[in-house]
Amino acid sequence: MPRTYTHKKRGKTMNYDTKQLADALKAHQNGMSIREASKAYNIPKSTLADRASGRYEVNVTHGRPCAIPIEVEKKIVETVKVTAESGIGISRKQLLLRTNVLCQRIQVHTSYKNFHAGKNWWEGLKRRHGLTLRQPERLGSTRRLMMNREVVGKYFEALSNIITSSNLNDKPEFIWNCDETRKNFEHNPVKVVSGIGAKNVCGRTSSKSTNITIMACVNAAGKAVPPMFIVKGKTPRSLYSFNTQAAPPGTKWSYQEKCWMTNQIGEQWFDTVFLQNCGTHRPQLLILDGHSSHKSLAILQRAIGENIYILALPPHTTHHLQPLDKSVFGPFNKAYNSACSEFLQDP
Repeated sequence: MPRTYTHKKRGKTMNYDTKQLADALKAHQNGMSIREASKAYNIPKSTLADRASGRYEVNVTHGRPCAIPIEVEKKIVETVKVTAESGIGISRKQLLLRTNVLCQRIQVHTSYKNFHAGKNWWEGLKRRHGLTLRQPERLGSTRRLMMNREVVGKYFEALSNIITSSNLNDKPEFIWNCDETRKNFEHNPVKVVSGIGAKNVCGRTSSKSTNITIMACVNAAGKAVPPMFIVKGKTPRSLYSFNTQAAPPGTKWSYQEKCWMTNQIGEQWFDTVFLQNCGTHRPQLLILDGHSSHKSLAILQRAIGENIYILALPPHTTHHLQPLDKSVFGPFNKAYNSACSEFLQDP
């Protein structure tokens, strides 16, 4: 809850707007005295005198200015509203955390020393921009319940509206889908020929259980952007054990302590991989799942600025609706296991 004051605040609440103040100043310039204009337009005489003398600007209001510049604040609010309509709702806690990260990243100079977006800032943001907290519809917490006509119908309705409004009906090369998959060096051996009833049929695998995360993105026309590989490590030295030169042309490499896709890596992928390879045509559509690394505030704002629509798949439905899971990762996993088995069988 915002802080409460037990003592009575001094001063009066401003009960006039900028237009009234401007009209009063105009009347004073036309010959009306400060006192007469003050009574006629219900504005304190001292306030009108300060504006008439040029001591303060006309549009100055009472109270301290917003902690974050209003231009940055408007972009944050616009991003939140757009993403909520696209099925990527942001909670209050996520908004505060990502606002602080954004302010640090772009080095926003606030009017408060050591500013930190908290509950008081949220209360003011709600009043200034007409925001509120809404309880999302609860349609089930399991995949079986989420795969119903209502949820899937709303998703395809939103998809159809975006494609129609942005004239992408006959432009599959500008409709993209991205997702990540994790591969373990200890692969699943392929099936081998054996006699009926044979026991203990074994296949050679790697002794390492290290993972590597692959970020992939393909459009509806079948074209893929270069992948991004995320390996386990804390420093760039973790990449030295990989033959990075043998990767597909344009591949980006990154590292993370647990080999996870994070907000920072997701933003890096969007800026250095997707935007660099999706072409200059606008608008375009990017379909993704609801993972937090895909919907960071920086990515959503950058997408709005680049005129790229972001559409999230409904939660717990990717096993049926994720195009990459259906058409790319399945065959890729089989090819990966086959390649690993053949590699380990070579003398």
